[in-house]
Amino acid sequence: MNLLKKTFSTAILIISFLLLIYTFYKSEIIWDGANRNYYKYYYLISLILICFSIITFFINNKIKQYLIISAISLFTSLYLFEGYLTFKKTKSQQLYEKETGKKWDTRNKLDIYKELKKKNNKIVVSFHPSHLVDKNYSTLPFPLSGVSNSETILCNENGYYAIYQSDRYGFNNPDSEWEEKEIEFFLVGDSFTHGHCVNRPNDISSVLRNLSNKSVLNLGIGGNGPLIQYAILREYLDKNVKKVLWIYFEGNDLIDLENEKKNNILINYLEDLNFTQNLKFKTNEIDSLLSNLLKKMEREKEIGGGDIFKI
Repeated sequence: MNLLKKTFSTAILIISFLLLIYTFYKSEIIWDGANRNYYKYYYLISLILICFSIITFFINNKIKQYLIISAISLFTSLYLFEGYLTFKKTKSQQLYEKETGKKWDTRNKLDIYKELKKKNNKIVVSFHPSHLVDKNYSTLPFPLSGVSNSETILCNENGYYAIYQSDRYGFNNPDSEWEEKEIEFFLVGDSFTHGHCVNRPNDISSVLRNLSNKSVLNLGIGGNGPLIQYAILREYLDKNVKKVLWIYFEGNDLIDLENEKKNNILINYLEDLNFTQNLKFKTNEIDSLLSNLLKKMEREKEIGGGDIFKI
């Protein structure tokens, strides 16, 4: 205990600085600032720990002893809880494998992309316009969808990778929905609307399509905030649409909006009611742009980056 008392303050200070450095590395280097809102809490924890560790240099040994006991108890509890979560995840995997007869897919998105690409050279990974917002992309056209008419890898949360065939504009719909004379429901939103991480017919738009026996167009994409969703309405909404459903997510939509308002292209949709990129007529240009971006991010992922392969 005497040794712990002597090294406690120094050890906590070193750990605090290492946590701060690691947080900066994950936030600014690995994620290139894209998830800064998420990592701000880790920045705050690191700074609090640094302040706390400095204070411990000036407190008496009795209080320091209580702090050591509390710290050991806290970290022991956290590791036990982590062990519980790991065990719980294992139980989920076992349940999935028992019910489906299939193995839980542990591959990352880059691995499955490379494997499936051997069979289908045109397969792509789902693209989120928020990638370009975070990088302050300001060149026309600004894509609001994914690659069109392509088998698209979405994500894995349930033991399998959700994959869908994108429509003529790069959204998660059967392409025939665009041929309907009347569209009953036109959906905009983020990942819930997009269909993370389920296959048809378990996504929201497919369920609504089956329940209502009406035509439904889903223009939701993960990471979209209200301004991108509004821009999608401006670019793709037709007169034959009867109802627009905006699926709002309180958890991050307003944060996304503040970020999107900093983009020079997106802000035009708010300030100029006549502004349009005419994206419906630029599908080939958008596909080429996104395909090149996908190749670039594939290379970045192989050296530790590549945001598009992390979602």
